[in-house]
Amino acid sequence: MTKYRVLCTKYSPNAAMNSTIKAVIFDLDNTLADRKYSYKMHAEACGRLFLKDISLLDRFCTRLIGLDNNGYADKEKVYKTIYEEFPLTGTPAEMSAKWNENAGIFTRPEPFAEDILIYLQDKYTLALLTNGYSLTQNIKLDRTGLRKYFAAVVVSEDTGTAKPDPEIFRLTCKKTGVSEKECVYVGDHFENDIKGALSAGMNAVLYDRYGTSRENYPYTVRSLGELKKIL
Repeated sequence: MTKYRVLCTKYSPNAAMNSTIKAVIFDLDNTLADRKYSYKMHAEACGRLFLKDISLLDRFCTRLIGLDNNGYADKEKVYKTIYEEFPLTGTPAEMSAKWNENAGIFTRPEPFAEDILIYLQDKYTLALLTNGYSLTQNIKLDRTGLRKYFAAVVVSEDTGTAKPDPEIFRLTCKKTGVSEKECVYVGDHFENDIKGALSAGMNAVLYDRYGTSRENYPYTVRSLGELKKIL
């Protein structure tokens, strides 16, 4: 918390981070990849495939997206619940497995994602750190076409830990060859991304595309293009 308060006192809207930054590490879902869009499309595809009564499609999609909680809900519980509430064919496991297929079809980059990586790649070492299953996250990363910009990619399933544990942030910094205080993490989730990175001794930028964060965090951007003001 001390680090967070210090950042607050030094911030101004166009303030750059300190000049010792050598590496920028990005989150994937809803930071570089538009997960909101891909899960919405997944929900509709599953509804059309599994619903016995297609007239329930809109209600089904709204409920499935709500249960998913932007990717932070337990997947087994999500699909078990949706099968209890709607007349569906197949099994919860089959619908869950569809996510890998649909992620490959529907994943797209966030606005300005590639533009900012091109801008940053000659100035910093770039890496990616994401929570999730390795297969799914790698499918999504490849679908965005952004893998080529990263010197390291870390997925939580491969490490035995996950954000906001500071150890996974430190592990990613180590893979870049840069110390924690010389790294900045860019992510959309205040608890997992910002607090996790700060607790590891890193700098952090909150990406709040939709302006929904209730945190008065100083280094907050609404567009990835705004990172040019900070980095």
